Amino acid sequence: MSQEPVLSMRNLTKRIGKKTIVDGVSLDLYPGEVFGFLGPNGAGKTTTIRMLVGLMSISEGEVTIMGSSLKRDFEGAIRQVGGIVENPELYKFLSGYRNLLHYARMCDGVGRKRIDEVVRLVGLEHRIHDKVKTYSLGMRQRLGLAQALLHSPRILILDEPTNGLDPSGIREIRDHLRRLAREEGLSVMVSSHLLSEMELMCDRIGIIQNGRLIDVKPVEEFVGAQDEDIRQTSIWTLDPVERAVEVIQSFTGEEPVTTSRGMEITLDRAQIPELNIRLVEAGILVYAIEPTSKSLEDKFLEVTGGSHIA
Repeated sequence: MSQEPVLSMRNLTKRIGKKTIVDGVSLDLYPGEVFGFLGPNGAGKTTTIRMLVGLMSISEGEVTIMGSSLKRDFEGAIRQVGGIVENPELYKFLSGYRNLLHYARMCDGVGRKRIDEVVRLVGLEHRIHDKVKTYSLGMRQRLGLAQALLHSPRILILDEPTNGLDPSGIREIRDHLRRLAREEGLSVMVSSHLLSEMELMCDRIGIIQNGRLIDVKPVEEFVGAQDEDIRQTSIWTLDPVERAVEVIQSFTGEEPVTTSRGMEITLDRAQIPELNIRLVEAGILVYAIEPTSKSLEDKFLEVTGGSHIA
């Protein structure tokens, strides 16, 4: 990326006693992107996040946020960070607005105009004066986002922001995070065990295992189509099916796998148009040829050797 990173980690390490929890993680996060941070149980994901938001000391390495070192200029660096680790802490007996007013007093230069701005950003205009105890879990998460955004941070760090939400709430949070990154130029770092949501939400994905960052790629490279130089699997929608099976078997030497979506056929890339020609010449209607791709879950399990995520 050509932009300057908002946050840079270099050789970030955390040791507790003789055990190394996070081992030499180096990573850059950029403006306007949503970065997904994945890892199996005990991989060091939450420990990394806790170091980034100042809840845990750094054993070794360097973190810079907008050019300020988290070690040497903690206040200058952390001023650029908004974060929610696990659940947002809110006063349920107060209204949403009163909660934000209370937190605004802790930040220099945050007035009612900024409170109104973040309320609009997270879509709580119509309920902000209701007591938090009447909010749904999704609304509380959105109020937590508003709280984290009050001081106009350049990076938002969220640990399991969709935990416990129903599908509607998950989609709301996902849409808000995408919009914040796009419209506000925020860098958003989010961890979650909901891989299907991460696939929809994130621009890049990083996978940590045994304390080491083992892979960082754009989402489309994790879940995109297979390499052009290797065999590819496609789903073919054909009619009539019986005659199509004969032609395919004659062409490939194997009977295709029939699924509810169509016929699953694995070929060299160059063979795909050849088979299509054979089928059309045989009077078979070819309605669709759909290349398959691995889901983020498939790729995660492949990279981590099947480790469980949490």
